[in-house]
Amino acid sequence: MKSTRQLSNLEIAQLLRKMAAAYTILEENRFKIIAYDNAATAVEHATSELKDLWDDQKLETVSGLGPSIISHLDELFRRGRVKHFEEVLAKVNPAVFPLLDVPGLGPKKAQKLVQNLSIKNPQTVISDVEKAAKNHKIAEMSDFGEKSEQDILDNLERFRRGAIKEKRMALPQADKIAEEISAALKEAAGTKIVRIDKLGSLRREVSTIGDVDLAVATDDFEGVLEAFTGLPQKTAVIERGPNGASLLLASGRQADLRVATPDGYGAMLQYFTGSKYHNIRLRDYALKKGWSLSEYGIKQVNKDQEKVNNQKNLPHKFKTEEEFYRFLGMDWIPPELREDNGEIEAALKHRLPDLVKLSEIKGDLQIHSDYDRETSHDSGVDSMEAIREMGKLLGYEYVGISDHNPSVSKHTQEQIITKLKKQKAYVEHLNSSTAGSRVINLLEVDISSDGILSVPQEGLDTLDACLISVHSAFGMGKDQMTRRVLAAFANPVAKIFAHPTGRLLGEREGYELDWEKVFRFCLEFDKALEINAYPNRLDLPDNLVREAVKKGVKLSLGTDSHLKEDMVNMRYGVAVARRGWAEKSAIINTWGYDKLITWLRWREVK
Repeated sequence: MKSTRQLSNLEIAQLLRKMAAAYTILEENRFKIIAYDNAATAVEHATSELKDLWDDQKLETVSGLGPSIISHLDELFRRGRVKHFEEVLAKVNPAVFPLLDVPGLGPKKAQKLVQNLSIKNPQTVISDVEKAAKNHKIAEMSDFGEKSEQDILDNLERFRRGAIKEKRMALPQADKIAEEISAALKEAAGTKIVRIDKLGSLRREVSTIGDVDLAVATDDFEGVLEAFTGLPQKTAVIERGPNGASLLLASGRQADLRVATPDGYGAMLQYFTGSKYHNIRLRDYALKKGWSLSEYGIKQVNKDQEKVNNQKNLPHKFKTEEEFYRFLGMDWIPPELREDNGEIEAALKHRLPDLVKLSEIKGDLQIHSDYDRETSHDSGVDSMEAIREMGKLLGYEYVGISDHNPSVSKHTQEQIITKLKKQKAYVEHLNSSTAGSRVINLLEVDISSDGILSVPQEGLDTLDACLISVHSAFGMGKDQMTRRVLAAFANPVAKIFAHPTGRLLGEREGYELDWEKVFRFCLEFDKALEINAYPNRLDLPDNLVREAVKKGVKLSLGTDSHLKEDMVNMRYGVAVARRGWAEKSAIINTWGYDKLITWLRWREVK
């Protein structure tokens, strides 16, 4: 199955939101509106490109996509357009849609504005509405008034200053913002804070994040909210209520805070961690048992049956999430798994995986040094000695130095072989000292467009093993790209396929592969697929990690660090592994040095 057009998840989500808005304006059945809105949210949070899932005929695996919408998406990918969408959207003034990106302007309010102001040009609608507000023409309209007019002006200013984001952040970027805000808030609020946590997709460690959401347990709501809204990192307070507040940060990003008392913190933490579809499935299960779930706790649906809490139907409160889930008869579900992918059923049967932990990682299997500055791609900036010392600080048994192969255009094959022999001798010299982590002599080798590795076999044989990777000719079709990769992977020295989809988050979609063939090949020839922890890669994606785990394919973790300080990014690779339901046994980095080096050096092709 081949698409006629490359469509990003963001483009698809925007199209689905347009449909939901159009149905709202046209006063269609509310269930249609909800379906399209839910579908847009599902696409925004999908960790794989929808086009890739469509190619593999797996759109139905995305929670939130119903059969009708899937059929429309099938038409979209086949033809580049959907006749039904075009017919519906043609009934709505196109000037409405740009206004939907402005905070506080829903479909009906946007429709009233463009209708009353006689605006038809979507290119100028933002400036036209702003001009009308400044001339006090909006205040004169029914259903608006002076306050609404001022709110529109304020929200247009927020829009222009970038509060509404066109791109989601990579997980590490959002995590850094959250840690900075948390540290500043702890300093400002002091002992008023009992506990602070991340919320939403950030706590679930999704690969891309929208807003930064935080939760605080406290008995002093006012004190904590005052500290939060007074943080120097803000450029504006977007809103503040009794239980929360939102800030606009200097970066244009938004930070939201929710507060709850310590005795009810568990329910709030669970509710706002999500995901939406996990919570829907959990709520449906609870309703069948006679319970209603909310951010405030759990209470009986039938008030007449309540015989506790002074004869009132007050919610049961929970200090922790563990207590919350236990009340429902299930094990606590790690946030990374809460995507409605079978985790609730597993928790009820006490069969959740024992997810791999950062503390179980014994080494990093992709790091770049400054050893050779004539590599095919960027070299690292730190010496092998410095990387080895960083590995020691992180408690690693080993560090895999995997510099890019020497540039083919700048070296003859004999020169490449000579360089790699010198590298082997240098690594052996480093390992002659017992101090620090062991250095594993790896190399990241380019796969040429015809599937040949860019290093002669005599050079490859000097290595403990090599990682193979695609750095060119990304536009190949699925079958051709699969043959290319597997041809290179067949070399017995090639043990790990690095950043296997080639995606760059927010920049480049991955190339297409026949994953069933790749998985079978890895199992037959005892190969591993990398989970690359570099911030804008996080590749293999979590859905493919889960498929690999189900089939028993080995996985490796590498930070792809070009600076020794970036080796701390291992936590994000572990997060991807956990979202893919990976246990310790699935990750070769949890092996000790002796077991790992034996596996890497095994040359026999089965």
